[in-house]
Amino acid sequence: DCKDLVQSAVDGYNVTLFAYGQTGAGKTFTMAGVPGQLGITPRTISELFSVIGGLQHRFDFTLTGSMLELYRQDIVDLLAKGVESQTRRKALNVRQDKSGAVVIENLTEEVVKSSADLDQVVDRGNQQRTVAATQMNSESSRSHLVLIVKIQSVNKETGDKMNGKILIVDLAGSERLKKSMTTAENQKESIEINKSLTALGDVIEALTKTQKQVPYRNHKLTQ
Repeated sequence: DCKDLVQSAVDGYNVTLFAYGQTGAGKTFTMAGVPGQLGITPRTISELFSVIGGLQHRFDFTLTGSMLELYRQDIVDLLAKGVESQTRRKALNVRQDKSGAVVIENLTEEVVKSSADLDQVVDRGNQQRTVAATQMNSESSRSHLVLIVKIQSVNKETGDKMNGKILIVDLAGSERLKKSMTTAENQKESIEINKSLTALGDVIEALTKTQKQVPYRNHKLTQ
């Protein structure tokens, strides 16, 4: 149940939802679902617009949707023109702005006014995701897929603004190289995937132990 997290995002917080597990564990099914069995992503989208609908008498909302994949060490905009051609894909740069917030340069942000609009953004992004066959999964996701929904609300009486964000992440599958029995190219992909998942694990461990130094910068996935 993601209702509380959706409400937190509308209230101006940043929240992240992700599925983790080895290849074939059902991460993409959990996040996306199938017709008749909605996953976390469509349920979250539906809940978001339901919450917003109940607050529109007090707030003006502006929402944008973006889709990207982290393939090896490259961040690719899945909504950019020409992205369907693998040879024309351009990796985007990541930087920090003056406030210290992480910014992905030139990432497409599409204004969405309904759940149908955002569903369409998700569908377009999913069509461009990098997949490949492995011994453990006939269509293994070889990249981390990220949906970013930015939510800005303006109080109609006071003019006060709040900015929240929802990140929904379908992580690439982790697998042991001996088990995957893939090509040399896919083995390189697996190495990069495992590096990024290790970095994510390090961040989560640091947060749960309330360590002062959290290694966010060790990988683009955790930035």
